[in-house]
Amino acid sequence: MPASARPRSARFAVVLAVAAVFLGLGGAGAAPGLETDQFFAWGRPLKDMTGVLNARVNLELERLVAELNRDGRDRPCQKVRFRFFKRHRMLFFDGFETWSVNSPLVSRSPSGADEMREFKQHYLYGGTSSVFDTGRWMPPSPTVEVNGVRLGTDKLTHLLGTAWYYHRWYRKARSRGVPLAEAEDRAVRRGLGHEITILGRAVSGVLSLADLEANYEGMWFYEHLCAGDDPNIVYDEGVWRLRRPFDLRDYVTPEWDESYQPNIYIRRKWPKVRQRMLRYCRMLEHPQVRAMREAYAERDRVTETEKLIEEMVVAGKLPDPSQFTIESVCREAAD
Repeated sequence: MPASARPRSARFAVVLAVAAVFLGLGGAGAAPGLETDQFFAWGRPLKDMTGVLNARVNLELERLVAELNRDGRDRPCQKVRFRFFKRHRMLFFDGFETWSVNSPLVSRSPSGADEMREFKQHYLYGGTSSVFDTGRWMPPSPTVEVNGVRLGTDKLTHLLGTAWYYHRWYRKARSRGVPLAEAEDRAVRRGLGHEITILGRAVSGVLSLADLEANYEGMWFYEHLCAGDDPNIVYDEGVWRLRRPFDLRDYVTPEWDESYQPNIYIRRKWPKVRQRMLRYCRMLEHPQVRAMREAYAERDRVTETEKLIEEMVVAGKLPDPSQFTIESVCREAAD
């Protein structure tokens, strides 16, 4: 490429990234291409952070309650939901995730200078270095453990950030008289469309099914935040109060672990990811990895997201995600 063309290409890449980000913020609320690698954490000790992360969210809920009480009046639940969403929303990243990545209270991997250097060498997406690979323009999310499940901190953004838009779509459908199940289905389908086009597969080359799972669970977090039979916060006798603490265990499932719930990759990206994934075949027999995956299998269930993905696969609209599992990769290499 001529030297004179390079600045234009670089500027175009930046414009593309900014456009994708702002499209994402307008329609699905998360920075595009923020990726994570649970394989790197295999065999590495991590403390369970359920209590620490719960405490952080509950602190924000307490602050929300105090803020509402300073206003001194009742408010529609949807406005309360939006106020909570705005409390921790930042320009590109979620405040909850940013805190979890930087807090000394949170056990995560990679962590520390030595582990970070090792991570840079073995990062699952380290071999994908195209200027248009937006997944490489942003820092990868470290892995944390919640209720026995290892997940990227980006899932916290999906649970409390992107999920807000799922919930907004759901509430809009319900306000028009759409039955609950159909409204849920519309929100999930629209979210998948955004993930395929704006936020995920078309931009970074990765469609994260784990992201979709967190989005779905977060939709119900917002639904039950201040409404229904068992809300987190209520307005009672002229006072707002925290009725039921937030608990990540109500939402996190094994499907949030991207080493267990496979991503779907586009053709140009998969060969390089597959090559790096092969390094972990020997780790499948590691005691910690075996125990973790056996525990996952016991808790596994068919989710609404998985039903939709299967429908898309059968219709020929998406590749079968089973081809991207670590088991499939290692089996093919052994043949």
